[in-house]
Amino acid sequence: MAAQRDILSTPAWTHDAFDSVQSPELEPPYFDQHLQAWVLSRHADLLAAFHSPALIVGRRDLATVSFESEEAARLKMREETREALCPAHVRVWREELNANAERLCQRLCAGEPLDLVGAYARPLCLSFAAMVTGISQSNAVDLEDLAQAASAATADPENAALRDSAKGANITLSQYFHSGPEPLRESGFVGLSQTLLRIVSAAWYALIESPDQWALLRRSPESIDQAMEELLRHASVIRMLSRTAIEDVDLSGVRIRKGDQIILRVFAANHDGERFSEPQQLDCTRRDPGHFLFGAGGHACVAANLLRTAATVMTLPLVTRFAAVHLARPVEWRGGSIMRNPASLWVHFRR
Repeated sequence: MAAQRDILSTPAWTHDAFDSVQSPELEPPYFDQHLQAWVLSRHADLLAAFHSPALIVGRRDLATVSFESEEAARLKMREETREALCPAHVRVWREELNANAERLCQRLCAGEPLDLVGAYARPLCLSFAAMVTGISQSNAVDLEDLAQAASAATADPENAALRDSAKGANITLSQYFHSGPEPLRESGFVGLSQTLLRIVSAAWYALIESPDQWALLRRSPESIDQAMEELLRHASVIRMLSRTAIEDVDLSGVRIRKGDQIILRVFAANHDGERFSEPQQLDCTRRDPGHFLFGAGGHACVAANLLRTAATVMTLPLVTRFAAVHLARPVEWRGGSIMRNPASLWVHFRR
């Protein structure tokens, strides 16, 4: 697959992140001269972009793109991945992850500070990544630092040092994965050990900051699936995604030309008041579907349901075992223009 063009400069907007004290500004599509890209932030505009066949994933130079062959390979890869993620396989992985989560949760002590990310989320994500990609648990531990390097560059692509580190990490990682569809090889290992970690750390921070919602889930654990969708929307680890137009297209009232770049402000769209009532409020009873954490349309994340399942299975033991939780230390955030999440969650639990 052809390489992407030069990385975008850091965006001018700064409120498209969960740790921002201000809400993201939503505005009609416009062309940003500094970024040399169209910028979309409203939910309806992103929905149209995600479903447009004229837009392909990434910031691409069309002179190097063989679209027909790439599209055929992409569709083949997605079908192979769906087969690998069949319900029977997911059911087995879910049961094993659930057993691991219950066992590890029993070891978490109430009354003394602990890092929920390091003590609980990280080992669960790492073992789950090994389980799904088919490598040994010992290999998974050995490869964790490389996966962290690859993930850090994805989250903060403007950082040249992180990009250089990720190149070597990805080369080394690829030597350990030789079978199965591409998304369940080294990229799958990085996604399940690191991106899943980012997702749950942000979701749990949102839940910790809303003790009434923690209590609601404790009273009604059967509503965990619905609540997880709201947590994914509200915390929204993904800040933005990029697309390239492969043909002229009218989108949300603007004329986008072949070769134009498009930035999709995912966090902003997930907090659009025209789509979600009181979007800055975490409401685990919310029935407004349609967040874009995993994209939408033909290019939506093919492993979205697997990530949802894992996040749900890891969260449920916490809310059923502990009556309440509060932060023991201020949260430090990590990431960049693409992803942002808590680096750790030092908490006190109450039984």
